[in-house]
Amino acid sequence: MRLRLLVPLLSVFLVVSRSPNMFGSNSATSVIVNFSPTSFPAKADANFFYSINNELKYSDQIEPHAPTLVHGSVSNFLVSPDGNKIAIVVKGRLLVVGTTSVLGEVARVDSIYRTFKPIGRHFFRDQDFQWSRDSKWLYLIRDQYYWSKGSQLFSEKGELWRYELDSRRLQLVLKPFAASSYFFGWNSGIYYSEPTGTGDLQLKFFNGHDSTNVAEPGAIDIPKLPDGAVEGPFYSFAINDNEKALPSMNVLLVYKDGLQSLLINGKKYLTVTQGKGWDEYYYCTDLLGSGFLPGDKFFLLNTPFCGNYNGQLLFDLKSGRYQKLPSNTVVFSTLNTTTFKKYRVTAGGIELK
Repeated sequence: MRLRLLVPLLSVFLVVSRSPNMFGSNSATSVIVNFSPTSFPAKADANFFYSINNELKYSDQIEPHAPTLVHGSVSNFLVSPDGNKIAIVVKGRLLVVGTTSVLGEVARVDSIYRTFKPIGRHFFRDQDFQWSRDSKWLYLIRDQYYWSKGSQLFSEKGELWRYELDSRRLQLVLKPFAASSYFFGWNSGIYYSEPTGTGDLQLKFFNGHDSTNVAEPGAIDIPKLPDGAVEGPFYSFAINDNEKALPSMNVLLVYKDGLQSLLINGKKYLTVTQGKGWDEYYYCTDLLGSGFLPGDKFFLLNTPFCGNYNGQLLFDLKSGRYQKLPSNTVVFSTLNTTTFKKYRVTAGGIELK
């Protein structure tokens, strides 16, 4: 597998970067056909994390009056496997938040994609963190700024650390750690992908003491589970993966005669017209930031660029009705290899199929 050019992880709050305004203010606007929102109760099957206008909350429905856990714009997040903790990056701090309060500040964090790097300074990355399978540890990468061309995704200065929730202490796990993609083993240990001198990725396994190569560089699919394995690998997918996984959950945007329609399990729920910009066409929906509430009875669709509505809509999948949501509503979804099985293990780590 050849190294790919990667861009910074986009937050669900940065959907403005997809704005059709870049096509010109005089363009024909994409609109929702027969826009007819209504109101209905929408309780999910379990509590979940969400935010309204940069206020983090936790309940079984999108409720503006629910207690606020944290104030501030979240630039990255990862929900724990047990669903009752969330790691968030707010104002340059990596926090772990529980169902009622902040459980701890893990570290100050910074980006590997800075234009001007403070050479020699150590920092923890604001991305590439992972929850352990039992939700007791949060893993993150410590790095050091150095002269490099482009980003330092596969950093020669990288170190893998973990934060224990019970003691609220950071511990060094492995150094050097020239990787960004890693996941947890079938029984124990950590798998991670490092570059080779030829530009391939090499999957390696760390058993707590030593690291060994798992497959030949450039190998695509890793063989069946090792003998004696009791469960599959564990990995929590990132924001962009959530969007890419929706078609496998039977969420599709289909196109016909200049219209785009939202289909879920084969049923049409919404249609938007095509907009025209300076040099290309666009539609005003955005699956980035869209997703199901727990129980899959309700679906949040991001519609940030529609001429007759700018925000998010919540669909009742049984009745087909939809309602407006409060300004800047984001649901922080949980997607990992336990809840989503359409993935493969490659020399570069865990990938969606």
